[in-house]
Amino acid sequence: PRNMKRFQQGLQSHSGKVAELFLVLCFFTVASEPRLLSLDTHWSSDESRWLNRSAQFMSAVKRGEFSDTLIAHHPGVTTMWLAGLRTFFIPPRVDVPNLARARWFIGVAVWIGLGIACLLIYRLFGRWVGFASFACLSFSPLFLAQTRRVHTDALATVFILLTVLLCLCYCARGRHRRYLIAAGIAFGLAVLSKSYALILVLWVPFCFCLFQGQSEQLFFRTVAEMLCFLNCAALTILSVWPVFWTLTFGMMTLCLLSITLLLVRGLKNEHLSLIPVVTALAGLVLLGVRATQSVWVVLDKVGWAVTTPHEVEHFFLGQVVNDPGWFFYPFVLTIKSTPLMLPFAILGCIWLWRQRHGSAEPLPFGLRRARTTDGTRHRAEEAACHWRLALALGAAVLLFTVCLSATSKKFSRYLLPAFPLLEILSAIGFVELIQWGYAYFREETRAIKHTLAGLACVVFFFIQVLPVLLLHPYYGTYYNPCWKVTDITKIITVGEASGLDIAANYLNQKPNAQGLVVQVSPLATEFVRRYFQGYAYRADRGAPRAPDYEVVYIRDSQIGRVPQTGTLNGELEAVLTLNGIESVWIYRIPPKDRP
Repeated sequence: PRNMKRFQQGLQSHSGKVAELFLVLCFFTVASEPRLLSLDTHWSSDESRWLNRSAQFMSAVKRGEFSDTLIAHHPGVTTMWLAGLRTFFIPPRVDVPNLARARWFIGVAVWIGLGIACLLIYRLFGRWVGFASFACLSFSPLFLAQTRRVHTDALATVFILLTVLLCLCYCARGRHRRYLIAAGIAFGLAVLSKSYALILVLWVPFCFCLFQGQSEQLFFRTVAEMLCFLNCAALTILSVWPVFWTLTFGMMTLCLLSITLLLVRGLKNEHLSLIPVVTALAGLVLLGVRATQSVWVVLDKVGWAVTTPHEVEHFFLGQVVNDPGWFFYPFVLTIKSTPLMLPFAILGCIWLWRQRHGSAEPLPFGLRRARTTDGTRHRAEEAACHWRLALALGAAVLLFTVCLSATSKKFSRYLLPAFPLLEILSAIGFVELIQWGYAYFREETRAIKHTLAGLACVVFFFIQVLPVLLLHPYYGTYYNPCWKVTDITKIITVGEASGLDIAANYLNQKPNAQGLVVQVSPLATEFVRRYFQGYAYRADRGAPRAPDYEVVYIRDSQIGRVPQTGTLNGELEAVLTLNGIESVWIYRIPPKDRP
């Protein structure tokens, strides 16, 4: 009987793991669909530029002219690598098939990155927070919209998220070296994706110090860990960016690798001497100076971007401005988030803060018990560790918001790295809320507990996930439903080129569509041309003959370039509405009114 009982317990454990694995596979399949379907729709800003850049990048690599891979100041290397993979399958052009194929490669990379991130969240917080975080991250509207673009922000955000989580795993789970090395690699890829990832250089020392115990070598060990982290990032940059594929940088890479191995060995043996630390610092400085000389244009352009507002005006709080100011990004956090994200993130932080001394009783499920090298930790230490994890995530959000607000060039997508971090805190708040509900019922009422938990998940789906999915594939038009009480178009710039492909397809249904001439408001012309079969020209430029239709895009109307009623006194024929917002107006120009 005892053996039979053990067999039954093992069978139940095995079946439970199989069920969890099946659930994970289902989650990943569902999460892949919004990123990998309908990729030929909704051409958005700068994608033509990145298609050209990726083709130039891959052509230079194929020719072996590696110095020509210094193309953009972002620097956007990961974007050009992934988008450039399409050149192995189709001729490189700036057209819809190339756009869809490039988006597919970027979507797959983001999808894999999300899977790794959720595995790290599981190791930090347990399976329930891991599942909730996966749901929040997969259907975060701004993040989802950017993963469907050939641009840099989505990839930079994924690698920034991985850097943060790997650093937290290193600090909270026994300071295993593999996490530190992987964090440095992820940081290197983040910097290669977009330069604002350098903000993490300010956060990583804070994270290391936050989790440091009492030690005589506290400062010295933190410096060694930071150097190891930066060395791994530098090695990644030198290996991935072909501009550094020269003999000089190859020798410097080998030297830096040797120094890094000495640092890692010292951290492993808890025996850090001054010589390898000083050598690593000197080597990193020398390499940094030499690399800066080779890619100085990148840093020069970064400085220009930080101090120079964008040439296209913003519409913010009822005014047309080039720099929307310090209030812009805090407002973006409220308007581009889901209704539950910020409240649950605050709830999660408050709950962990209250449990930071381990005063709460253990609950049926929830945060994973933090481990040390001996495999145990008291409840108070566990609670304090979880509070520090939340504090580190909140500090990263605050740091990105403040640093980006200090720049002159602002877009909603620049703040994208803050959203996944808030989504994790939101998932913690959601799980803690369910735990709080569980605490009010006895063990005999398990059925009621499970019913309430299931009901909470259903409500979460209908509030947090379903409104996002219903916007497919125009996720960029999402804004917080809590702002439904006002006209959002009178507060902030909306659109992101959404609906212009629909307008083009609408005109393509007209008789003799190939012979039509359409005047398009300036910022929308390129996106209409990609799908329209006839001739489209900018409203501020000439046309070969009198136009048949006029298309007005909401962003041009908001910043005053073209009035919403158009410039040709046309008759309103169609209005395209996305997520309750009138985004595009199509006017038919009667023959007598044509210029």
